[in-house]
Amino acid sequence: MMQPMQKWIETLRHRWDYPMLPRPLIRYVGAVSVFGALVAIAESAIFWPAMDRDTWLLTCLLVALATVAERFPLHLTHKMNCNAATAVYIAMLLLLPAAICPLAALLAVSIAQIWRMHARADLGIAEPAFNIGQTALYVAVAALATHLAAIWIPNQPQIGSIPIGNLVIATAVLHMVNTLLVSQAAALHLEVPVWPVWRSSLRLDLVPVLAMMLMGLCAAELGMASPLFIPALFVPALLIHQAVQRESDLRKNTRDSLSAMVEIVELRDPYTAGHSRRVATNARLIAHALGLPGEMQDLIESAGATHDIGKVAIDPAILLKTSKLDDGEWEQMRSHPGLGAEVLSRFESCQDEVRFVRSHHEAWDGTGYPDNLAGEAIPLGARILAVADTFDALTSDRPYRDGMQIAKAIAILGDGAGKQWDAAVVTAFLGILAERPELVAVSQARPDTPIAAAA
Repeated sequence: MMQPMQKWIETLRHRWDYPMLPRPLIRYVGAVSVFGALVAIAESAIFWPAMDRDTWLLTCLLVALATVAERFPLHLTHKMNCNAATAVYIAMLLLLPAAICPLAALLAVSIAQIWRMHARADLGIAEPAFNIGQTALYVAVAALATHLAAIWIPNQPQIGSIPIGNLVIATAVLHMVNTLLVSQAAALHLEVPVWPVWRSSLRLDLVPVLAMMLMGLCAAELGMASPLFIPALFVPALLIHQAVQRESDLRKNTRDSLSAMVEIVELRDPYTAGHSRRVATNARLIAHALGLPGEMQDLIESAGATHDIGKVAIDPAILLKTSKLDDGEWEQMRSHPGLGAEVLSRFESCQDEVRFVRSHHEAWDGTGYPDNLAGEAIPLGARILAVADTFDALTSDRPYRDGMQIAKAIAILGDGAGKQWDAAVVTAFLGILAERPELVAVSQARPDTPIAAAA
């Protein structure tokens, strides 16, 4: 018995990835993980009601549905997910006694997270533990709010058999508490105030949550008619999951194909090989440091990977020229942001990146191109790409000059802050370099190495 127990303890110790996290975030993750589970258990234990066979059956079926939804979230982008379990939790709050819901959610999310850890040997414990605790906590708070709403707001108007007030309050409390808990973790990690992060999360997640509310309403109506109708939800849920996943995969494949096209163009010149990949990586780092939401980080990273796609239409002799460009050649070179934006605009999945690509050579003082935008009229994503692009260009070897030393490139960025580039973006990027000197050393040794391996 001792050997399996020791092996299990060693596995937990290996998976616990807290050394990579800031200490305030470690404490917060631990507190939410433990407190959330305790609140769910306590609320259910204190107020546990008498349950008949139909209620037990309904509970088991909803727990099974929530477990599958938690285990297989919808991948909307390569770094952003949508969790359909919210719809199941809304159905729980509308169908089951309030005291049962927290424990049912705790059971479902625990099984799903253990399932994830079994499938992924590289997954640490901190993330699953936080997911379990925060899910149990926000469902427990929503269950209490829904129970009080049923008492304080009698004779509510109904949709079918479902009280509208209970539906709205259950959805609103789930959404607000869930996003608050996650936003606090993000704010501690980024060392920024929680309110801007929470406000952004509330806005970005609003449409998916409204969709989850409608799905939860449908599930509750079916469950109200008969618990045996709940398994019927697995079929449409599976079909919706597959349809959304295929559409997401198509968007990702389109972006990957465009990025590959850019890399092929860059491979014609050994000096610029990997440039767009490095710009994309470092642009995401800057966006992360500025506290931008994950979805915006995705868009900026994607735009960075394709920001030079317009060079496909540029004469290779110009791209490889070792001497100074004449006026005609320079004019052709200046056309590549507009050409790149035109190429991306033909793809539905790339519409959000078009303006970033078009404006990545605009200057803060209005002297850039192609539209002579100035200041905050330049999209923030383009301002971020401009700094990442310039730094990589300065520190990489080119046919007409050797790459600069890091210190000189930093000085150029500092001198141009508030003139050529957005000062806040420059400050964020220089802060990254100052906090991670080992990355600077790598860049000095190999100018073609990205500043960071991951955002």
